[in-house]
Amino acid sequence: MSIDLDAILASQGPGLLDLAVQGPMAEMKGSTILGIAAQVRRLKAEGQEVCDLTVGDFSPQHFRIPSELSEEIAVALAAGHTNYPPADGVPELKAAIVRLYERRLGLKFSPDWVCVASGARPPIYAAWRLFTLPGDRTLSSLPMWNVGYYAQLCQTRHEFLHTQAQHGFFPTVEQVRQALPGARLLALNSPLNPTGTAIDRDVIEGIARALVDENRRRLGTGQPPCILLYDQVYWLLPSPGVQHHNPVSLVPECAPWVVHVDAISKCFAATGLRVGWAVLPPALQGPMKSLIGHIGAWAPRPEQLATARLLDRPERTEAALDALRGQLDARLSLAYSAIAAMEAEGLPVHAVKPQGALYLSLRVDLIGRGLEGWSFQDNESIRRWLIEEAGVAVVPFQAFDMEDESGWFRMSVGAVGLDELGAAMTRLHEAVRRRFGAAAPGQRGDLG
Repeated sequence: MSIDLDAILASQGPGLLDLAVQGPMAEMKGSTILGIAAQVRRLKAEGQEVCDLTVGDFSPQHFRIPSELSEEIAVALAAGHTNYPPADGVPELKAAIVRLYERRLGLKFSPDWVCVASGARPPIYAAWRLFTLPGDRTLSSLPMWNVGYYAQLCQTRHEFLHTQAQHGFFPTVEQVRQALPGARLLALNSPLNPTGTAIDRDVIEGIARALVDENRRRLGTGQPPCILLYDQVYWLLPSPGVQHHNPVSLVPECAPWVVHVDAISKCFAATGLRVGWAVLPPALQGPMKSLIGHIGAWAPRPEQLATARLLDRPERTEAALDALRGQLDARLSLAYSAIAAMEAEGLPVHAVKPQGALYLSLRVDLIGRGLEGWSFQDNESIRRWLIEEAGVAVVPFQAFDMEDESGWFRMSVGAVGLDELGAAMTRLHEAVRRRFGAAAPGQRGDLG
């Protein structure tokens, strides 16, 4: 005999669980990006040709994890490493992370600074929970991935620092310096999701010095310090000729107030393996370890051991990174060159030259225009037109808290092959040219 749970719920009538979820969680919204991705899957199932440039993930069909990872995971499983890991990570991985940061960033610290978790999200969430209280001021650049959700969960008074494309969508030093007084958390990410841009050396150095000045001013006042949450999960994937800049490498005095967040998710196309970590002063690591331990957000032991083995083989690490960077650069260069060629024809599109990660910032300058059956008053109408007319699925910057209806979108190239992407760019070119032709001088708008 089976029990029909759906029938039981239906028999109780509507409203049975309406008040079950309370507080900020009752207002929590699902991911806009995942919602668009679900729509793309439906369209593909219906037979429509759609190039999916939405989710910031890697398709194993095109991007395989390094063989060392899969082989070492199998070795660890065969050896019986299937029990709980230590709450802050296995010693082998913590030590390997220490060596990686000293080797590549020139930062020397003990393993007590490292807190391993199941990807980058738990340390990010833990930082918000540990260093903010409801009503505290928090800061980030705009656009930026997921900070709006974390601010809502923690009920902080979040202030987005508005940015411009010519600054790579990063705030200026003066913007940050003016906003820091009274703030508890500043979240930055470079290379940046969603824009694929990297922060300039002078900017991150200036921000780090402003952080030091602000926190030294607070000493002895009883006011808690401001913490810089520096998300660098893409730092090992710069575009050719681009250098990653680390605030502590540039301004060592800021180290007490910086929480680094990192993972193998992106740099080794290993999003599903769930190995990430934070690097932060030992006095702060303990509370983070406790929080991550209480919610059980540990990375699996076999994956941790395999990651340690890979990171401690610099030549293998570099070979894997070179291969992935080459694949990403081929795709990003293809998309950027295609859009630049369209813009050169006078078509209303623009892209920011990619500097890292797997993203490209695309602007489709159609706001206020119209054509038969379409009225482009917002990014959503442009997004739907791109899917229907060109078979190209992208994510509007509204998914990253940028409310302006300015035609900006994120393109993510980790789930497509070169041939598929090339065909999509051809369809996009044909759709825009067919509908809009060459724009007359003065009609293209400010594409900067």
